[in-house]
Amino acid sequence: MALWWGPRVMFVGGAVLLVVESSRGVPLSELRLALYVFGACSAVFIVRQLWVGHQRGPGGNPPRWLVRAAAFLTAAGVLVLVAPLAGFEGDALPLVGSVLLLLGLGWFVEAWRGAKPGQQRKALLWWGVALCALTAVTAISAAFLLPKAKGGLFLSLLIALGLALFVALPLGLNVLSEWGVRRLRRRSSAAGDDASVGIVGYLGIAGIVLTVLAVAYLGYLDWVLAAVLAATALVLVLAIVSNTHTDIALVLAALCMLAAAPPEHPTPQALLPAGGQRVLVAIGDSYMSGEGASSYFEGTDDGGRNECRRSPSAYAVGLATGDRRFDRVLFLACSGARTYNVIAKADARFLQVQEGRPGPKIEVQGDEPGTQIDQLASQASSFRPALVIVALGGNDAGFAILGEACIAPGDCEDQESAFTGNLPKVRGALAATFRSLRKALPADVPIVAVPYPQPLATTGRCTGVALTRTERDFIHRFVDQVDKTMSDAATEAKAGIEYLAEMKDSLKDHQLQLCQGRKSKAGINFVDIASVNGLTSQRFSPAKWIHNSLHPNERGHEAMRDTFTTWLNNHPGLLEHRAPTAQGQTTNQALPAPEPECSMTRNAGNPHCQNRIRAWELEQTRGRWPWLVPVLLALAVLWLASIAVFSLLPGRKPPHRDPASPAQAR
Repeated sequence: MALWWGPRVMFVGGAVLLVVESSRGVPLSELRLALYVFGACSAVFIVRQLWVGHQRGPGGNPPRWLVRAAAFLTAAGVLVLVAPLAGFEGDALPLVGSVLLLLGLGWFVEAWRGAKPGQQRKALLWWGVALCALTAVTAISAAFLLPKAKGGLFLSLLIALGLALFVALPLGLNVLSEWGVRRLRRRSSAAGDDASVGIVGYLGIAGIVLTVLAVAYLGYLDWVLAAVLAATALVLVLAIVSNTHTDIALVLAALCMLAAAPPEHPTPQALLPAGGQRVLVAIGDSYMSGEGASSYFEGTDDGGRNECRRSPSAYAVGLATGDRRFDRVLFLACSGARTYNVIAKADARFLQVQEGRPGPKIEVQGDEPGTQIDQLASQASSFRPALVIVALGGNDAGFAILGEACIAPGDCEDQESAFTGNLPKVRGALAATFRSLRKALPADVPIVAVPYPQPLATTGRCTGVALTRTERDFIHRFVDQVDKTMSDAATEAKAGIEYLAEMKDSLKDHQLQLCQGRKSKAGINFVDIASVNGLTSQRFSPAKWIHNSLHPNERGHEAMRDTFTTWLNNHPGLLEHRAPTAQGQTTNQALPAPEPECSMTRNAGNPHCQNRIRAWELEQTRGRWPWLVPVLLALAVLWLASIAVFSLLPGRKPPHRDPASPAQAR
């Protein structure tokens, strides 16, 4: 009885523990512990499945309880998934429903594949072919229809594609795998001592070994993401063929890790500026807020509500807590901030003058209480600012779109004019924002504009970064242009803005740029997958998984803090609160900026650059479809090799029966 029920109960218990811990939003160390426990429980169950085989009921078929349990879990999963449509609320419902559905479908497959050898062979073949064909038709249809679909049709196509890829395809491969393993075992048994039949299995082993070596080589070359994808494909294929629930365990673990949000930290006393006499004010976007780190302050990483992602490892927090020249920090920087999220609402006309037409609507990000300068003004009477640092303009210039375009197929340099043509607009918007910031502060409070550090080294060879030399040169050149735009805007504002030019080489000076060494040691993430807090629907959204990409991590912010501290030491008079030599009180001196061919911000007169660039990305992706052929062929070969390997294992052992069956009782 223990042999039958113990490993299965351990597997389900480990899954329950992992789901509970994932739903609670526990610290990363606790979540990893739950993952290790689930991995150990899964390993026991998988080894038992390989060693003992699967349960059989009367007549050699799967026991009835297995089919009933599979039906119960599948029905429960569907009910939990549709519960929100009936008005039931709960952040964990999508995760719990998905896990129940996974377990139910996994037990159905186990029962289906556990039929007595010799039965349902043709049924397995035809069902497998039909399910795989359905997946192919759905995927091809979605590829043609999704780009033009809108509203309900778009959502329906996404649901159909998801069901095809994550339900129909795995089921089809499972039953085809069972058919293939049974067929090879039957031929091997009929051949007797004919060694030629076993050669097929040993060739399969050789193919799998070559795949493992290829994964190791990719890891050695620092192509970490490619190595992870190849290893995942190998393990998933082996799991599907083995019929041991390994594939269910892997997918379940991936769901829980994606649904699990990064740990949050309570707001420390240093971030409560009221009463402070030497307060550092940090304004700007994600490069100032600390996005790219492994954890954030409580309430600033909630998907769909507040995604400012203010991190305790941000260099502004480090300056305020580790430098005696400051006693507190007013941490207003927010990921994704553009100039119209920072400028005071009362100064919205500044941007309108720069646009030469009705300007973009001034917006508050998420559930923030106001724009960043309005928040500063509302709290200014409760503390004494010592220094204001601001990093802004990257989102206006299209940094997020740039990263997306360069990671996508094609050469992003082809879209250079869309990015560079918008920079005069960015300069005007930054100058207006700098003036608005100066108006919100006492005249003697210094303001420092902090440029963006160069993320990529100018080297001829760069392993582990999926960018061509042309794309890397373009990114390097464009970051230089954005930094110069910020410097020009600080001069144009005539508000006494200092410019910290040394920050541009911060990562370079600390040997932390991408392409300067191994990617895992860089001070900036290339592609980093992390979810968000908040609703599970937000956690499962792929759009929320790569926000940490192309942002400085903890090492990067430490280097930026060192650079800023050195610069501050070399400018000891900056904190003496001497009035700036010139201040601009109005914006009527600024001339309208030249009109770009498309705008990176919402603009009534020009098309949005995102639309143009994403249309280009789609065209480039479509043009690369022939590359899918060798990839799919390689996966097919790997799948056939796995079938050949598992055909070498002995079949199910007749003595092991379901202890609850009447036949066993007799």
